[in-house]
Amino acid sequence: MKLRCDLFLCCFTTTTSDTIPKKHRKVKWRIFSYEKLAKFTNNFDQSQCLGKTSFFTEYYGKLEDGREIIVQRFNQDKRHTLHQFVNETVILNYLPHKNIVSIYGYTSHHEESLLVHEYLSNGNLAAHFQSKNNTLPWNTRLDIAIDIANALDYLHYYGIIHRNVKSSNILLDVNFCAKVAGLYFSQKLPDEVPVYATHVTSDRVGSRGYMDPEYLTKGQLSVKNDVYSFGVVLCELLSSKLAKSWVTDEEDNLSTFFNRKIEKQALVELLDPRLGFQSNLQIKRVMNATAELALLCMQCPQELRPNMEQVVEILNGIKQGRYETNSIIKALKIFHHDELEEATNNFDTRLGKGGYGTVYYGKLKDGREVAIKCFHEDKREETSKQFLKETEMLGLLHHQNLVSLYGHTSRHSNKHMLVYEYIPNGTLSEHLHGSSNGILPWDTRLNIAIETATALVYLHDSGIIHRDVKGSNILLDENFTVKVADFGLSRSLPDVVTHVSTIPVGTRAYIDPDYFESGRVSDKSDVYSFGVVLFELISSIRTRLMEGTNYVTLAEFAKRKILNKELKEVVDPIFWSDKNILEMVTAVAELAFQCVQCPKHFRPSMKQVLETLEGIRKGTWGFNQMT
Repeated sequence: MKLRCDLFLCCFTTTTSDTIPKKHRKVKWRIFSYEKLAKFTNNFDQSQCLGKTSFFTEYYGKLEDGREIIVQRFNQDKRHTLHQFVNETVILNYLPHKNIVSIYGYTSHHEESLLVHEYLSNGNLAAHFQSKNNTLPWNTRLDIAIDIANALDYLHYYGIIHRNVKSSNILLDVNFCAKVAGLYFSQKLPDEVPVYATHVTSDRVGSRGYMDPEYLTKGQLSVKNDVYSFGVVLCELLSSKLAKSWVTDEEDNLSTFFNRKIEKQALVELLDPRLGFQSNLQIKRVMNATAELALLCMQCPQELRPNMEQVVEILNGIKQGRYETNSIIKALKIFHHDELEEATNNFDTRLGKGGYGTVYYGKLKDGREVAIKCFHEDKREETSKQFLKETEMLGLLHHQNLVSLYGHTSRHSNKHMLVYEYIPNGTLSEHLHGSSNGILPWDTRLNIAIETATALVYLHDSGIIHRDVKGSNILLDENFTVKVADFGLSRSLPDVVTHVSTIPVGTRAYIDPDYFESGRVSDKSDVYSFGVVLFELISSIRTRLMEGTNYVTLAEFAKRKILNKELKEVVDPIFWSDKNILEMVTAVAELAFQCVQCPKHFRPSMKQVLETLEGIRKGTWGFNQMT
C-alpha cells in the first residue's frame, strides 16, 4: 500500500510541476507513523472523536510541538479514497494559502489511510448555522464569504476544481477567518486544458443540494461547478439554513427557490431576521446585493455565471458599500496572457511608456480596439499595488469622460496587465505641442476644458483625487471627446476628511506647491493641476519653459504675466484677432489664475470651476461672477 501511494505521488508531481510556482514545489508534508498518530489521539479514543462521515472519522489530537490537529481516519472499505487522500495532500502542499486548511502530513498503515491537518477551534460553518444559541453577525459572514471566494479563486487559477464546496467543508479559526477543507474530491485539470473550459465526465462527486445541476445531470465539469456551490453557500449565509432544508422535492433546488422568492419580492422571508437587516438599512442593502450575487453564481447554463475572481471583486465592492440594492455591477473580464499576446501580435505596437508600465495597441477577437498597459516586472511589489489600485478604481467608476477599463489579467498572474478602451486621437499634449497635428480651434479647447472638469467633479464626488491631472493623461477620441486616463496615482479621500498625508507624486510642472511642500493632498491639488491645463489650452505653451537662463513652470510664468497686466503674452496669437474669442480666453485665464493660487483655500472647487467654464461658453458668466 505504501508503494502505491508513493507511485501516485510521483505521477501527480510530474503532471503539475509546470503550473505550480517553483517556490511551492518542495515537498513539505510529514509522513507520520501509525503509532504516533494513535498516541496523539489517545489511541483514537471516542472522547477525541469530532465527527463521522461515510468516508472517514475525525479525531482531535496534539503534536509534540503543541500544534492542535485533526486526524481523518479513512474507512477501510473505502480503499479508492486513498488516491483522493493523496490528491488532497499533494494539492495543498503545492498550494499553501491562508484560506485553505494546512495539511501537516499523512500515513498509510495496513489497510488504513490517515490524513493530518490543522485544527480550527471554531469548527465548521454548517455547525454555526445549526446552533440556536449564537449566530454569526452579518459582517463576519460577509468576511467568511470573501475568504472562501479567495481560496476558490486561487485553486481555479492553478486549474483545480474543488468539487465538494459546502458549509461543512469550511472551517473557522479563532478569529472566524474561513479556511476551505475537504479537497479529497478535487480534480486537477490537464495542463493543456484551459482553466475555464468545460469537460464531460461520468465521474460525478459532491453533496446533494450543493451540486451544479448541469454537472449532476449532464456531467459538465468545470470551475463553474464550484461557483454554483459557492452560490448555495451564500444562500446559507443569508438564511442560516442548510441547503438540504430548502429542497422540497427532487426537481426543486435552492436556485429556483430563491429566484421564486425574489420574483415575488419576498426575499425577506428567506433572510435570517437575527442579522439585523430589519432595523439597519445598510445591512439590508448589502444582504440584497449578496442575494443577487448568489443567483448569478447559480445561473444555468454555466457560461452565465461569473468566475471566482469576478466574484471576489463583487464581494469586495459589496463590503465597501459600492453596490446598490438590486444592482450587481458587471465585473471586469479576466483576460489570459495568451489572449492578449494574440490581440497585440506579440506586443509589437507600442503606444507609450510610463513609470509603471508600457502601453500597447491591440484588437480583441470581438473587434474592439484596446490599449493594453503592461506593468514593469521589476519592483514587483510596487507595480502590483499600482495594478490593484487601477483595477479597483476604474472597476468602480463609470463616466463618459473617463477611459473605460474592459478587464485585466488575473491578480495571480506573473504579468500584470490592464485592458483599456483604445482612444484613437491621442492626447491633449500631442495636439497642443506636437508638430504633426493641426491647430485646435477655440471651441474645441473650451469643450475639452469643460469635459475634463466634468470628469474631475465626478471623481471628487466619488471621494477620489486623481493626483496626476496633465495634458498627456487627457485622451481625445475621434470626435475630440475627453477621456481622462491613468489612475495609478489616484487616492481615495475618506468621508469627512479634507486631506490625506502622502508622499508627493505626479509631474512636477503640474503638482500643487502646497502638496509638494507639505505632503497633504486634497481635491484642491487636482484644481491646481487643472489650472495648469487651462493655461496650456489658452497659450499652447509647454508646461516647462526657458525664461532668460532659467527654467520656470507655465503656472509661474502665467501668474507673473497676468499680475504685470501682460496677459497677451500668455495667449496663443491665433486668438488675438477675434474679439469674442479673446474675451472668453481672458475669462478662462482669470479662472486658471484662481485655480493655481496658494494657499489652496483660495482656489475654487471643481464644481465652481465647471460652472464658471459653462457660463463662459454661454457668454453669461464671467470671472467676476464666480463665487
